[in-house]
Amino acid sequence: MIVGMMKYSFLVYHAEYKAFLKNLKRLGVLHIETKNHEPTPEMQESLRGYTDLLQTIRAMESRVEGKEVVGQKPVFESGKVALLRINEIEKELEHKHQDISNLEKEAKQLEPWGDFDFSRIHKLSESGLYFRFLVCREKSFDPNWENEHYLQVINTVGGFIYFVLIQKDEKQEMLDLPGVDELILPQKSLTQIKGEQSAMSADIKLLENELDLIAIHCKGQLEEFSEQLKSELDEVNALYQTVNEVDNHVKLIEGWVPKPKMGELNSYLNDNKILYVAKEPSADDKVPVLLKNNKFARLFEVIGDLYELPNHNELDLVPFFAPFYMMFFGFALGDAGYGILILVLASIFKHKKPAMKDILGLAQWLGLATIIFGTLTGTLFGMDLVATEIPMLEGVKQYMITKDNMFNLALILGSIQILFGMVLKVVNISISRGFAYAYSTVGWLILIIGSGIVYLLKSAGVIVDSMGEYMQNAVLIISGVLILFLNNPRRSIIKNFLSGLWDVYSMITGLVGDLLSYIRLFALGISSAILGFVFNDLAMSLKPDNIILGPLVMVIILVIGHSMTLFMSGLGAFVHPIRLTFVEFYKNAGFTGGGKAYTPFAEKMINK
Repeated sequence: MIVGMMKYSFLVYHAEYKAFLKNLKRLGVLHIETKNHEPTPEMQESLRGYTDLLQTIRAMESRVEGKEVVGQKPVFESGKVALLRINEIEKELEHKHQDISNLEKEAKQLEPWGDFDFSRIHKLSESGLYFRFLVCREKSFDPNWENEHYLQVINTVGGFIYFVLIQKDEKQEMLDLPGVDELILPQKSLTQIKGEQSAMSADIKLLENELDLIAIHCKGQLEEFSEQLKSELDEVNALYQTVNEVDNHVKLIEGWVPKPKMGELNSYLNDNKILYVAKEPSADDKVPVLLKNNKFARLFEVIGDLYELPNHNELDLVPFFAPFYMMFFGFALGDAGYGILILVLASIFKHKKPAMKDILGLAQWLGLATIIFGTLTGTLFGMDLVATEIPMLEGVKQYMITKDNMFNLALILGSIQILFGMVLKVVNISISRGFAYAYSTVGWLILIIGSGIVYLLKSAGVIVDSMGEYMQNAVLIISGVLILFLNNPRRSIIKNFLSGLWDVYSMITGLVGDLLSYIRLFALGISSAILGFVFNDLAMSLKPDNIILGPLVMVIILVIGHSMTLFMSGLGAFVHPIRLTFVEFYKNAGFTGGGKAYTPFAEKMINK
């Protein structure tokens, strides 16, 4: 659900304003209303620095994940000093990697010529012998050049001939040899270059190890520095959003406070005799959104956050789609064996990874749903338990869902979610605009549910056909009036009728398309079972006829095959229910969205 907000306006004497902001920050309940949307250049620069620091912290965390680092703990006065050292190391590494790249290019240039000492070339030049290093394609080389000029072939590599030309005058012009290019070689030997590469690699290794040590031992300092920067940004923004009144003698700041947190704030304001006004938000106010759900629904907020937050005038749909998403995931994966794996692994890592407690808690529920649907469909690691002769299961097979019934079940679940979404749409419209604007949706609910009830009563023989016709006509008349003539209380009957006709066309085509979208649940469930069955069959057919190698090969194929199936099917089971939620359910529930998260002006605590 969405927590109600109150709008607060504070008038504070300028000499007491900084102390007021400090206490307001300590209370940590006010979401400051943004009046100046364009930050100053100084604020933009500070924000870039803060963002870069967060990226650095994330990079430091990832570089040492699962790595053992040996070395002396680095000591820094503060997180700022640690960050400066990180930046220095990264610049040094960038330069050294560039130098190594250049050395590799130089080595590649020298490789065809072999490992020789360039100092000898210089000594020969002092004696009046000058060398030109030349190259040409093999097919362009003329053997007669060796008889006509002082040249020596050194090497042939990759279709190119490398040779030297010896001249007695340094200023002598280059011979006109067709297809020949002169090379300017590095003034080093291959041994020197490889030595420099080794030294450079050793330096890089030391710098990388220093970064690893900083990442392990200085994370707390970096996080403390990031919170310090965030705190400074918040304070600067609070001053930036402040309006000066009465010749700058009075400061005005406004913001939003959750209703459950008003008591502590009001006590502070009254005790310190601070002038304030608290009022309910108006229809035009952009109110921040704070969600408060039970323990189960809160786990699914991470799914809702992938789309966007609701606005403050509508329902929070998370608790309403959570059970459906759980069911749809289990339906789409649909293998009890995979569900057991997900549940067990999530339970193990939930205690080892406290930071991922909510995500792993969600995985536990999704694993449980998969176990339930896998049991109902009789699927365990790709094995069809319904078709397998297992004596202990014979008594429960009659309660298992066949593949044919899975198709119908997918459509039934889709129909239920769509109708439930339409009910929520009525509630949403009633909250934001008034119940009169929901008449059209009510009409569609009466038409669909009423027609379904009449059909079921006639099929069951509860009512005779003539009574069924009267009831069906009543449903059509009531729903028709609501859909065609009462869809908008502010429009004329003619405009409502024309708009209603378009609504009829849109709803019929839309509802059919929405309902058919749920068939993907059936398709995903079937494909998961088929993939598991295929790998089981491969394991049995490809295993060697050997008492030792046979079981070993079979286990390897099963582990690899089912791991691939679990990954691919699990990904589909995660993504496609999200689509059904955000497209079909959100649309039929009249979701508007566009809410901005409640972010109070508050002090942050660092976990050291």
